[in-house]
Amino acid sequence: MKNFLIVLIPFLMIALMSSTAFAEEKIPTLSVSGEGIIETSPDRATISIGVLTQDRDAARAQSSNAKSAQNVINSIAALGVERKNITTSDYNFRPTYRQDENHRNEINGYEVSNTIYIVLDDLNLVGKVIDAALSNGANNINSLDFGIKNRKKLQDEALILAIRDARQRAELVARELGKSIIGIQDISINTGGVGIMRANQKMYAMIESADYATPIEAGTLTCSSSVHINFILSN
Repeated sequence: MKNFLIVLIPFLMIALMSSTAFAEEKIPTLSVSGEGIIETSPDRATISIGVLTQDRDAARAQSSNAKSAQNVINSIAALGVERKNITTSDYNFRPTYRQDENHRNEINGYEVSNTIYIVLDDLNLVGKVIDAALSNGANNINSLDFGIKNRKKLQDEALILAIRDARQRAELVARELGKSIIGIQDISINTGGVGIMRANQKMYAMIESADYATPIEAGTLTCSSSVHINFILSN
């Protein structure tokens, strides 16, 4: 019985060592990043138009602003823009002040501002809308932004390109190492947003002083996505 135990103990030790070595054997992996970038033309524009009126009388200031804002809206609708794509917000009514001879503030008039937002899916109307608004009571172009309607589709396309980019890089490295990709250990995704093109203040000044039709060039938008993938390699 003792001789049997003496023989069995070394056998168990060898088996345990082999099992430990197998468990500690690392799976070869390859960590690769990929990027996908898509450039596209915008298909939507959002314009913020301001109507500002001032008068010494509160009622006249309000009435003048309401009339001008309605004229702006009607002129834009006359171009074929649907009413549902024209909204008003950021309405403000406030007194204006001056200092009297005793340096005390006193009300000397009233100021009313109203902002009209227009969403356009026909970019050919952008310049026409700006011209119509400024010719019918608007006195400020607050912002002009170009964007894309179907952002998710664009982000998905950029993500697919990023995954393909990572896979191609991994296959190149694996091939040079004499190995092959046999699986994926894990993956992380970073989906970026679609860039928004915004006109600058210099363009607004030019628009307000121009005596001719306003030319608008939308340019291009960029959408990017990136992935980080740990590929499993053959031994």
